[in-house]
Amino acid sequence: MKLPNLLFLLLISVLLTINTNAEEEQYVQAFVKDPFIDMRTGPGSRYPIFFVAEQGEWIEILKSKTTWYQVRLKNGKTGWVDRVQLNKTLDVDKQPLGINTPDFDEFINRDWEIGVLYGDFEGADSISLYGNYHLTKNLSTEVSVTQALGNYSEIRLATINIINEPFPDLQPFNWVPGMDGIGFSPFFGIGTGVMETLPRATLVQVEDREDNLMFVTAGAKVYLTRRFLLQMEYRKLAILTDRNNNEKAEEWKIGFSIFF
Repeated sequence: MKLPNLLFLLLISVLLTINTNAEEEQYVQAFVKDPFIDMRTGPGSRYPIFFVAEQGEWIEILKSKTTWYQVRLKNGKTGWVDRVQLNKTLDVDKQPLGINTPDFDEFINRDWEIGVLYGDFEGADSISLYGNYHLTKNLSTEVSVTQALGNYSEIRLATINIINEPFPDLQPFNWVPGMDGIGFSPFFGIGTGVMETLPRATLVQVEDREDNLMFVTAGAKVYLTRRFLLQMEYRKLAILTDRNNNEKAEEWKIGFSIFF
């Protein structure tokens, strides 16, 4: 074999070795903290358990499929472990590993939300449309329009507010099988807006007026699946009238939204 060809083959071998080592170094290492974790033959509870990784063993996380992860032991055995058990392992610094699903990661890092909420505004049925833009993981700004239909008047509101989510990545149901991917993010905020009151009945005289308002809000966003959220919210409003006394109002609402 000619020397140039031999050098070329040696170069290819070195490059392949480097690439293989680089890929191996990218695998996440996990330390088994519990007495054991079950390893199944496939990514699902319908697959049988064929081996257990005992407490104190190190495993490598090779790949994932939905909420199941393929792992490899030091002895070379590979199997599938669900995320509930894997979240009970420790990383190389002996800290909880804490693996999220890709969808939940997108929920934490979302930029926009658009949703529809149904509720009650001082005894009148209301419906709201809102759009929310995240400035950071914790802070966002939101605009909304609301229509409330009472027996004698129609109320229209347009608001803008700042929302703080102090704990955007809570997963309180990790211990419940099948619910470990659900996220819960409480929030609170403050805002302002305008409210327009229009009469709906001719027999009862209702004042047609427009007022400014300020409000505080609190609630929670619940990540359900894929790009869907459930939102629950309460608002306490102060209506700034032209009269001597301002008015107060309360609003409750719940609904669904999508994020992207």
